[in-house]
Amino acid sequence: MDFFETQERYRKREMRGWLLLLFRTGVVGGVLWLGWLWGHAEQTSLQAEADLVIYENNLRITGLSAEVQSLQRLLAEAEAHRKTVELTEGNKAELQRIVTKQIARGVEPEQILQSVQGLGKPSNCREVDRQNIAVATPLYAGPESKLSLFEGGLNLHIEGETGKKAARESPWFDPSLPIKVRQVFLNGQKISSGTLPLEAIIPAEQWLLKLHFEKSDLRGYVRVIVSSCTLR
Repeated sequence: MDFFETQERYRKREMRGWLLLLFRTGVVGGVLWLGWLWGHAEQTSLQAEADLVIYENNLRITGLSAEVQSLQRLLAEAEAHRKTVELTEGNKAELQRIVTKQIARGVEPEQILQSVQGLGKPSNCREVDRQNIAVATPLYAGPESKLSLFEGGLNLHIEGETGKKAARESPWFDPSLPIKVRQVFLNGQKISSGTLPLEAIIPAEQWLLKLHFEKSDLRGYVRVIVSSCTLR
């Protein structure tokens, strides 16, 4: 074997090595490219599924929000109906008297209905008095548990419950328990119940009194803030 044959054999061997290297590189590159395509497709599929889940959840949340608003509206209507029934049952004669008086003055029934529908919260309230009144309990009911305002035009009496540790030596009421406020005024009376702070409204023809009851700094007492408000 001469020099040229040996050189040619080494050249062919080198070419086969390069071709084999290129083939392997191509195979590895193809596998990586196919893996990238598969991963991208899988990621796109997962993203599409996630977007679909988010969309369905948003639809569900929107539907639930609409249901909540509907239930809140029904609850508000039911509460308004309950208050209306309580108002008409407890003050039916007074309401009839007021309506009759207004119609006798020449006010049309449609105008009265429109005025009732346009009623809102009391506005332009001005504080006219602030007093402390003792709360009567099963262990105590003294003269301090009655309060007379406006020269006898409004009389208040508050009843409460004593705490578990109360005794005859300390007959103070428990401010965390409900109280009952009896309001006696010129043309009637009403009773308001609830926990502090508590508000009550006494209507008149052109204005109303707003009574705000809150815990007093004096033990065993309740502070009442009386405000005069105009009607909207």
